[in-house]
Amino acid sequence: MADDDSASLNRRQFLQSASLAALGPYALTGDSDTASRTSSDDLPALRAKLLDTVPEPVIPERPELKEMYETCWVIGYQQTHYGTPENGFVRWYIDEAFDNRLFQWDLCFALAWAKYGQGALPGMESLDNFYRKQHGDGAIAGVIKELDGSDDQPKDAPWFTRNNLFSWIEYEYYRTTGDASRLERVVPVLRDYARWVKENRRHENGHYYWSGWSSGMDNSPRSVADEFYPPYSWVDYDANEALAAYYLAEMADVTGDTAVAQEFRNLHADLKKLVNREMWSEADQFYWDLDKDGSFLKEKTVASFWPMWGRIADKKHADGLVQHLNNEEEFNRPHRVPTLSADHPEYDPEGDYWRGSVWAPTNHMIVKGLTACGRYELARTIVENHLENVSTVFQETGTVWENYAPESASPGEPASPDFVGWSADGPIAQLIEYYIGIRPDVPSNRIDWMLLTDEKVGVRNLDFGGVTIHLVAEGRVSTEAPIDLTLRTPRSFTLCLQDGENTVEVDVEPSKQAYRVDLRAGTVQRKRE
Repeated sequence: MADDDSASLNRRQFLQSASLAALGPYALTGDSDTASRTSSDDLPALRAKLLDTVPEPVIPERPELKEMYETCWVIGYQQTHYGTPENGFVRWYIDEAFDNRLFQWDLCFALAWAKYGQGALPGMESLDNFYRKQHGDGAIAGVIKELDGSDDQPKDAPWFTRNNLFSWIEYEYYRTTGDASRLERVVPVLRDYARWVKENRRHENGHYYWSGWSSGMDNSPRSVADEFYPPYSWVDYDANEALAAYYLAEMADVTGDTAVAQEFRNLHADLKKLVNREMWSEADQFYWDLDKDGSFLKEKTVASFWPMWGRIADKKHADGLVQHLNNEEEFNRPHRVPTLSADHPEYDPEGDYWRGSVWAPTNHMIVKGLTACGRYELARTIVENHLENVSTVFQETGTVWENYAPESASPGEPASPDFVGWSADGPIAQLIEYYIGIRPDVPSNRIDWMLLTDEKVGVRNLDFGGVTIHLVAEGRVSTEAPIDLTLRTPRSFTLCLQDGENTVEVDVEPSKQAYRVDLRAGTVQRKRE
């Protein structure tokens, strides 16, 4: 994608058929405080155009989930901004919905759902706001100001950095869309950023360090918001940099940069050894932060689940972490997953931000980590629980919230409304990828479908490498029964259908087709239309 994003946006059907003047979310004259929202008279047209453009979930038994899905797209569109000459940002970008600053991890998690926008919203070009502000030594601020594009904090501040998720979401977008046009440009940017973090936020013992605000867990009892210590060595930062290294190596493979791929595979391997050797407790079956003397700092928070997503956790580590996730005295609360264990003395049943609230980014981290460790069924269980609670609050309030209470279907205390932003991860991304179970892999010309429900589910109007496809599985008497599929596609691809134990691959040819698939028997029967 060129640095001038308007070229890529103009070729998309949504913007060819809709006027930005009529549908534009904001008319900026400075920062977001001076913006005017789309008039309420335009909202029906905006909603119809958005929903014609994005994928349509097929969930006839769950109309409330579909309503929430659709509303999140509208709120997300209204939260987008235009760049200004003063800030030097891209023409049109996604905002995190918090304040007049851009936050690195908020934006990356927002792009987890916005990657399905199919031209209806700005997408990956939003990351260029950060890349454009990279320092000559590779540093990238975790927070930048929308007023003038400057760093929110100086490089030596304890909260200059944030969760390094750029390479994950860049690669996730590439797999979802097949668009590799950004990779040649961003691999050097992210290589230099990762090297800066390694040189400037890593102790001699090999572990990374930041502050409570940097970790995103502002008032968590594990840390101080604006100080590097305590803890001395941070399990989430180690795992986050391992995650960044893993996906940067994957991106470098695509671009043919073998030196960068090897450099970051080596870094990942080093971090995996280090974290498992020094931060894992066999007695507790849990990862802990470390004090200066290398002893465990035993504050039980969701930070300790990051090693699953960072591909650090082996099977025995995942087994132990799952025990904690399923323990009703700890993280298996009425709304899963609280950010502080319920047996901690500072746990707050109303949330109190990072002292118990359920947050979209940490839930997404956990389900992605469980998937990386082959625990897809538990990941879906957590998603199903999260969607139940979030949709109950949505039906009562008409919106989604910054965070949620862990003990009831309520917004967290405190929490902001209309938080799209990352709170659409559940209603959009997790709905498609876990509740329905469909995950496109366009570069491999494959769609993975983990079907763990007997409901009728599917997706229509899904862009798959430039063509539109439809996939629907009819309802069944049980999850063990054969699956009746209806597929419509103008291109051939491989459909990899799974139920957690069995896998059947279907070679789908261009046309409208119907199949009966028996996963237990391993058979595929083509049906007549």
